[in-house]
Amino acid sequence: MSYIWVDGRAFEPVGDSLDLWLAFLQDRGARQAWLDVSDGAEVCRVTRRDGDETWTIVWNGGIYMLHGAEDTGPPRRHEIDLAGTSAHLQELVSAELRAGATDVRRTALERAAAILASPGDGEEVSDVAWPYFVLPDGASTAARRLIAAACATWPEAGGAPDPAAVPARGDAAVEAALLAIAASVNSARAAEPVE
Repeated sequence: MSYIWVDGRAFEPVGDSLDLWLAFLQDRGARQAWLDVSDGAEVCRVTRRDGDETWTIVWNGGIYMLHGAEDTGPPRRHEIDLAGTSAHLQELVSAELRAGATDVRRTALERAAAILASPGDGEEVSDVAWPYFVLPDGASTAARRLIAAACATWPEAGGAPDPAAVPARGDAAVEAALLAIAASVNSARAAEPVE
């Protein structure tokens, strides 16, 4: 992924790695970053000492890019309710199972339900380890369990990147998974500054 700062009509390349982007944010005085999946879009919000930024995913005919720009709108709330988000995800998983999900989808939903019911982080019933390593060391067991369950519920979209293959916003399972992923990521050291 390429990271680009957009200032009016000027584009300033930041780099093509997460490390370069994080260094860019730190140099600009970033104090906090969080995922925002409200309003039908997935963005990263950044609060600096002197203002706010919004980073948006852009498809550029073969690669995804993250474009950042000043955010001049009202301050954004980023509530973190792991228990409520987990209960909401569990309700939607159960509803989809009752509605008759079949084959691969049923297996994924059953795995998500087992992860959510786990007394630990759910790793013992998951078939993918990476959700457990996405969050930093200080992340809670509840956050790790929630992100793993959300990843298990995410609809399959094929192999190659294709913006048309992105699951549609508005689908209850997609919305619940996005909210769960955002809550998990945002909960990890949410009160700590980036620097």
